[in-house]
Amino acid sequence: MRVPIPVVILLCLSLVTGLWWHGTRGMDFVAPPSQAELESIRSVVQTSLREAKVTHVTASSAAPARAPIPPPEVLEPKPPIELGDLKTEPVIHEYTDLADKGAEHLINLAVLLETEGEFQRALLAWERVLDSGKPDATQTAAAVQAIKRLRPTLPDWNSDPARRIAVTLHAGTGKRTATALKSVLETIAVEIEKASSGVLQVTAKITAGKDPRKVTGPAPVALWFGGAAEKSRSTEVLSFTVASNEKLADEVRKTAFQVIRGYVGKGVRQNPPPPLFEGETVNEALNSHITRMLWREMGTLLNHPPEKAD
Repeated sequence: MRVPIPVVILLCLSLVTGLWWHGTRGMDFVAPPSQAELESIRSVVQTSLREAKVTHVTASSAAPARAPIPPPEVLEPKPPIELGDLKTEPVIHEYTDLADKGAEHLINLAVLLETEGEFQRALLAWERVLDSGKPDATQTAAAVQAIKRLRPTLPDWNSDPARRIAVTLHAGTGKRTATALKSVLETIAVEIEKASSGVLQVTAKITAGKDPRKVTGPAPVALWFGGAAEKSRSTEVLSFTVASNEKLADEVRKTAFQVIRGYVGKGVRQNPPPPLFEGETVNEALNSHITRMLWREMGTLLNHPPEKAD
């Protein structure tokens, strides 16, 4: 049988009311607590406060302190690379005034000039890396490779024969060797002239002496450079011998390169040309290791009057 809902509600209210009346019928909610009751409450609270323990954080119990985070490093912004006036014709010693900024700056300048399509100026900047920038081995190799890449795409620096600096490639040897040496020396003189990008005009000159009577092997060959005039400066003299005429041209090229490196290294303020790289030919080095400015410095020095002996 179902109990009607009104009856259920009435029963619930009666139950709650009865319980409340039974629990509170002896309590006086209006009268304030007596002095004795208040004193008892204070005593209980004070006792609880005295027994409470305060936990102090000490160095041993604290969590390990984190190292302070350093402030971010403030890097000074690099100044922008100035390309200068690109409308003017560059000179052969262009960018030597930037040598104090180092090889890295010159490399960045050269790369930027290439991206701007200024290939002649880019080549000059790469050359300054070699002869003025005090590069390390990696920077030297990068400059040489860039010069090898750019030089064949550009015209000679000087196309006017009247403005070339005349120098002489000298060789001295015995009569037997002189005959075979003549054509070799003339060919290499042309190669050096081309390697200088038209800066030099190189003439070959052989001085043939008597062959030694008691020597059956090849006569030694002495090689040096001098100015155009009879009384002008000259480089040091280097000598070599070859077992056969087939190796003569290679020895002349190698010795000529050594003479040039030695003279330029001692006679000018710039860096000497780097030595041959592994697997590189002398002709490649003549066209890339010696900058056009150094060719000019060499030719100019050789045409000065001889230095006076101390």
